[in-house]
Amino acid sequence: MLLRRRTVALSLLAGPLMMVFFAVVVAPEDPAGWGMLAGIAGLVGMLLSVYATSATVFTLRRESGALARLRTTELSGPGIVAAAGTPLFAVGVLQTLLVLAVFTALGAPPPAQPLLLVVPIVLGAAFCVVAGALTSTFSAGAESVQFTVLPLVIATSVAANLLATGIDGPLRGILLLVPGTPVADLVVTAWTGVPGADVGGLAPVVLGPLLLLAWSAVAVLGAAARWRWTPRG
Repeated sequence: MLLRRRTVALSLLAGPLMMVFFAVVVAPEDPAGWGMLAGIAGLVGMLLSVYATSATVFTLRRESGALARLRTTELSGPGIVAAAGTPLFAVGVLQTLLVLAVFTALGAPPPAQPLLLVVPIVLGAAFCVVAGALTSTFSAGAESVQFTVLPLVIATSVAANLLATGIDGPLRGILLLVPGTPVADLVVTAWTGVPGADVGGLAPVVLGPLLLLAWSAVAVLGAAARWRWTPRG
């Protein structure tokens, strides 16, 4: 189903391919450089593929009337949304793991804390799916999705790149509040084994997951409040 439309297929493939190409071009020479690249690639790859694809899929299904037809079945509303989002979540987790595995094949050292690496990948993929569902409620059609996803993609990408420079102090806390940026911070920590500075007395491995869960909850509540089963008039 996901590959029936070229726009969806392109969204899914764009992120991972761009990140692998970027790694080949940049080719960091030390573990810290690879950790920084892995953090940015993990987050930006999810935004360009999972988030954008989620917004596109939900918009296409609403505008085609598929959601309205499913609403007449025995499936519950949350069940319909979960059925559409679960494959995107699974693809997001698998493709991010694959991209990071390619980084290792290109010469990156293995992650220092592989179990910790699972946390930002799983929570990040879940956040991107529900954020995409929320964004779809602002999209009049599939063509407009490329514009409605831009604010989050740009803001989060810029914040993640700034975080990767090692910014400390109050600005670090502000950047971590940008939706999704803890994904990059946690991936860097897991890859290098060197955590960033605490924020508000909380270690990054505690604050990061809490922020991702909080933003995911906000996205779920926002999507529920604005959700439409029928095409936008």
